[in-house]
Amino acid sequence: MSHAVLERPETEAATDALLDVRDLQVRFFTRRGIVRAVNNVSFQLHRGERLAIVGESGSGKSVMTMSLIKLVAHPGRITGGEVLLDGVDVLKLSDRELNHIRGRRISMVFQDPMTSLNPVMRVSEQLMAPMMRHLKLSKQEARARAIELLGQVGIPAPDLRVDAFPHEMSGGMRQRVLIALALSCKPDIILADEPTTALDVTIQAQIIVLLKELAEKAGTSVIFVTHDLGLVARFAQTVAVMYAGRIVEYGPVREIYNNPQHPYTRGLLASIPTATGEKAERLVQIPGAPPDLRDTSDGCAFAPRCSAAVARCTRERPALTTRSPGHLAACWVTDPATSPTEVVHVHGN
Repeated sequence: MSHAVLERPETEAATDALLDVRDLQVRFFTRRGIVRAVNNVSFQLHRGERLAIVGESGSGKSVMTMSLIKLVAHPGRITGGEVLLDGVDVLKLSDRELNHIRGRRISMVFQDPMTSLNPVMRVSEQLMAPMMRHLKLSKQEARARAIELLGQVGIPAPDLRVDAFPHEMSGGMRQRVLIALALSCKPDIILADEPTTALDVTIQAQIIVLLKELAEKAGTSVIFVTHDLGLVARFAQTVAVMYAGRIVEYGPVREIYNNPQHPYTRGLLASIPTATGEKAERLVQIPGAPPDLRDTSDGCAFAPRCSAAVARCTRERPALTTRSPGHLAACWVTDPATSPTEVVHVHGN
């Protein structure tokens, strides 16, 4: 049975992609060996699209996201691939050229606002500086827009709060300031790296709804990095599931939730608690731990943790293949082209 093998997730409107990531590789050169944090990751982001990058800690999702604007920390290094923003490879730009991209065309919302905001600068100063630089606004214009932005993100009495220091605000309010900062220069893309991790569940929901509404209103594309598939359902249109530095499943949110094709995705979905009022069942736990990213062995990286693994899983690494329009997965077990003779379990299940 023939099937299409794709090097990267694509759509029919591939030529309209705002961001086109091709075979991105990131390595960390440590004394203990080379850590292969991101391995040939490819995807596309279209204008106005909300894409969620999902995976456990250590899956490479945050490193991949930071590498899109060349913010990989030492000893990390981008060793291959392209990041095309409207056809221009961001990875080939100089630091000076990148400074015109960061904040203006691509902005960032970090997970910890207390370490992202300067503690000795007033909120007004931090909001005004990028607008005065990138949008060439006067000080008065920038201040007026800063107050307007704080109002848009739901901060009460923004004309008074604008001159507060970060420590004078709650965690939820500081995260709203970061969202206002990300939106301040009207970027094409917002990279949100686990922006709700440090918040309680009630504030998490408020921040997710806020970010979604503001992005829709501005027509901004968003890459939302998270380990929580429950949040993804409320926010994203498209999901990319990462494991061991690779995308193992990609597709529309509804398709991923209703018809997951990778055992890892199924495990993540099964670990989400429900609130149906029925008798609670024991949550499914994915056995084992994420692999050592210094390992260069062949086969599927998830095979040691997968109860459905077959013999082929330990020998060959599966490529992303089409399962339905726009839905791809990298798994031999669910691949309709896998030969029946290959279905020999390796865990005795």
